[in-house]
Amino acid sequence: MAMTLFGFCALATLTHPVFSPVSVAGAAEDWPALKLKKPAKLHASASAASTVTEIVWKNEICIWLDKRDVWVKVRMKKNGHVGWIHQSYLAPAITTATVAK
Repeated sequence: MAMTLFGFCALATLTHPVFSPVSVAGAAEDWPALKLKKPAKLHASASAASTVTEIVWKNEICIWLDKRDVWVKVRMKKNGHVGWIHQSYLAPAITTATVAK
């Protein structure tokens, strides 16, 4: 399942996932938007043992910043908080901008 979401290229090069970036207000155009599939913990670093800085909820939108192994560094759209979320909690965001294309 991780291979479907992030694709082989992303895992090999630690760059953006292979799905197309979408427009989200306040986000750089080249950074893809992601959506939470279920509630998740936003961690201070890329480790389950790291400090949990907040709980983020299903369907919240975040912006992809970086990737380390199975952890994705994101910026939450609603409050700008930055942290790490396990990739299994994330899916490509579908926005009206994506549908219009």
